[in-house]
Amino acid sequence: MVKVLYSQNGTTKTFRIESNKTILDLSKKENIAIEGSCGGSMACSTCHIIIHKDWVKKLPAPCIDEKEMLSLLPDYTENSRLGCQIVITNQLDGLQFSLPKET
Repeated sequence: MVKVLYSQNGTTKTFRIESNKTILDLSKKENIAIEGSCGGSMACSTCHIIIHKDWVKKLPAPCIDEKEMLSLLPDYTENSRLGCQIVITNQLDGLQFSLPKET
């Protein structure tokens, strides 16, 4: 099991998840408020997350389809990713993310 940290409103919660699952999978299992309307097919951006700055360069770069989907978001940041595309591996033990601030 891999440790993943979720930060919200100044509080950080620690979760454990199996390798080869995504942040979207974690959100469904742990009731984190990520919609994921398209079920992980990159046809929407409702699983938009913000990766903690210490982890951005440790993740594989987003593919062109993910970049295009993210570019449509009004609250896009350089740390933005789609949760359905972040596959948890043992190398990501301690990965930290949050959700975009509501506007």
